[in-house]
Amino acid sequence: MSKGTIKNIGIVVGAVIFAIAIIYSSSKYNDTLCKFIDIYINDSTEINFIDRYEVLPIIHKDNPHILGQRLNEINLNEMETYLKQQPYIHQVDIYKTINGRLKVDITQRHPIVEIITNTNKSFYIDEEGTIFPSSTKANAPNVLVANGYINDKYDFTKHKTYNIYNENIKTSKEADIFRLARLIRQDEFWKDQIEQIYVTDANEYELVPLVGPKILKLGTIDNYDEKLYYLKAFFTNGLKKLGWSKYQTISVKYKGQIVCSEN
Repeated sequence: MSKGTIKNIGIVVGAVIFAIAIIYSSSKYNDTLCKFIDIYINDSTEINFIDRYEVLPIIHKDNPHILGQRLNEINLNEMETYLKQQPYIHQVDIYKTINGRLKVDITQRHPIVEIITNTNKSFYIDEEGTIFPSSTKANAPNVLVANGYINDKYDFTKHKTYNIYNENIKTSKEADIFRLARLIRQDEFWKDQIEQIYVTDANEYELVPLVGPKILKLGTIDNYDEKLYYLKAFFTNGLKKLGWSKYQTISVKYKGQIVCSEN
């Protein structure tokens, strides 16, 4: 018998053994009962909208007899879909282990702005443009705040969420705030400077910085990116020489003009 033939036989035998092992493991896996649900919240140190003690009742409500159920009878896709319907959950990955544990990995939504309406109700918009209800937890994330003349028009009952890119929302005031907040968040300079967006009764936008002038007036939302560009240049060049607290207000409402006021 040639070496090549022996090698081929060895490969075939190895493949058969591997197939048998898979079949055995699969059979054993299918007979395994769900003994424990292991929930991991990936970003709980940064955001704490939801914890494992709130997730467990949601899972049990969807499948009250999950503990003791055969693992192969649990529909993971259905469970993931159900959990994603919860307003604070962005992503869910569920998998089974051969020792009877169900692993649930959850990623929460990451808000970039909290909007407070003129009726003092609030909601968040996350980095993907999803509008979802605010949290009543004391350790909710500290994010940019937008308030002023903003109407209350969203119904968050029954775990409802909305998205900025929907046809009836993408031209709304909330969509404008989202785009402005996203630009502020993505710019390291503005991210450290701006703490509040205010919408006036004339539908103009004002920014409240942490240091320096009390108010930065953008005017309308038109060309907001260009206005912030010139404001940043003035902050880093002009105010650096004049002093950060020299002016009370700085306005870029009018194209090509930066108007400063000491009062």
